[in-house]
Formats: sequence, C-alpha cells, structure tokens
Amino acid sequence: MNANRFFSVPYDNRNDVTIKLLRHNANGLYGYGRWVALLGMLYDSHGCLRLELPGMVPLLMCELEFTEQDVLLDYLETLADLNLIDATALHARKTVVSKGVCEQLEFRNNKTEAGKKGGRPKKPTA
Repeated sequence: MNANRFFSVPYDNRNDVTIKLLRHNANGLYGYGRWVALLGMLYDSHGCLRLELPGMVPLLMCELEFTEQDVLLDYLETLADLNLIDATALHARKTVVSKGVCEQLEFRNNKTEAGKKGGRPKKPTA
C-alpha cells in the first residue's frame, strides 16, 4: 500500500456531536460507515464528486450500498444539513464536496512542494 493513500479518522470521532447526529439521522453505524467510505472516494477524486457525470450516481449507490437513488440523495442531504459536505455545491452544482478533504489535500500538496524545495510549508496565518 502507498503511504500517501491514507487519511485520518480520529479514534474518538464517533463521540463528535456532528457524527452522533449523523448516526442518529442516517441509520446508525451504517450511516457513519458510509460517511467514511464517501471520504475515501472524495480523497480519490480530489475532494469533489460530480453527480451529473454519467454513472456517478449508480457508482455511489453501489459503493455506499444504497438500493434506491432517492435514499442516496436523502443521505447526501443529511450530510449537507450537518455541514459534512457543502450544501451549496450539492444543490447548485450537483456536486459532493468536502471542505475538510479539500483543505487536507491542499495541505498535503503544499507539504510535498515545500519538501521538494527543502523546507516545511508555512502555516497559514489567522
């Protein structure tokens, strides 16, 4: 396995209020497991999945083990309501985007580029 192909899920993530709400509103641990699977897909896709691409909705249904498209879309709405994915991107552009994944990918890229130059990336100033 490539060490760069991993992403972190804190061991106490299940205790986070947002994740508890996800579990409550999206079929318990199945909803949480689907979120972690979707995170992996988002990392593979540079933080963005375009639902209008041919085959994307059936792919998501298969990967996240949904049998009905409406149930998948309801699940994505739940994620948007909890700010786990960007609601504006979902509604306006039919795109699943995770700000956290995008930020982490950008950080990794900056770290890689800084490493090529022989230094650490500078932390963003607030």
